[in-house]
Amino acid sequence: LQYTLVDNDGYGYIGIQGQAIPELEVRTALARAMNCQLAVDDYYGELASVNYRTMTKILWAYPDNPEDLFPYDETGEASKDLFLEAGYIYEDGVMKYPADHEKAGQQVTFKFTLPSEAKDHPAGSIMIDTQAVLAKIGVKVDIETDESLLAKLNTAYESGIQVWAAAWGSGGVDPDMFQIWYSDPKVNQQPPRAGLFYLYENGSDEEKAMLTELNDLIIAGRSTLDVEERKTIYKRALELSTGIAVEIPTYQRKNMFVYNKNVIDGASLFSGEDVTPFQSPLSYIWNVELLG
Repeated sequence: LQYTLVDNDGYGYIGIQGQAIPELEVRTALARAMNCQLAVDDYYGELASVNYRTMTKILWAYPDNPEDLFPYDETGEASKDLFLEAGYIYEDGVMKYPADHEKAGQQVTFKFTLPSEAKDHPAGSIMIDTQAVLAKIGVKVDIETDESLLAKLNTAYESGIQVWAAAWGSGGVDPDMFQIWYSDPKVNQQPPRAGLFYLYENGSDEEKAMLTELNDLIIAGRSTLDVEERKTIYKRALELSTGIAVEIPTYQRKNMFVYNKNVIDGASLFSGEDVTPFQSPLSYIWNVELLG
């Protein structure tokens, strides 16, 4: 057997619904408890790497060696500090909702949702580990499986989805971020799965400032064809889209195409530099020749 590897046009992520979890500090606390390296170590191995921005690495606008905005803290202390900063109360080993919360005095609890069993999903081990880390600071995490998850994401808040795992695919060759990340509902009509429309109108001053700047950068990125100028624009835009912590990028994987060299003439398949994330060995399949 012979095989060809090519980077996938897309990336995995863990979503944190911004309307269900409106405090930036709390979303960041969850992100600081996520060890995204586990998606590589426990699932894909050498066929994937950790992604640190809300964009597939295959695009020319992806920044060089971006900083990890949510460094993992297995002790839970970084997350604990962020909960306290948001006004939550830590008492007798239990993290409780603040006095002005509708669940005031109750233990902080989150629902994590996967579309398949944890053992079968790239984010499964991440969520199980996050559950253990947050338990150290008295935060409860319930992990559930919902095979209909992906169909519910366009109505995530109404469907009771708080934290979930999914992946983007077929992002295309242009890095334009408008469809997913432009947060003014008067301009963008896409379904508000991440809760950005809510945060744009109802978030904290910091969240509103981040989203307003991000919107301006998205329009700026659409307003020039200069590649270097766009790279600079998207570098900052990706810091904001990642930093708002409604989508925690996890992994960038490869696709493997395997064929039997005793059956297929490998020279008739696309190979080498001809193979790209947008043009697989199966492109022009009608030109592939069989041996004998």
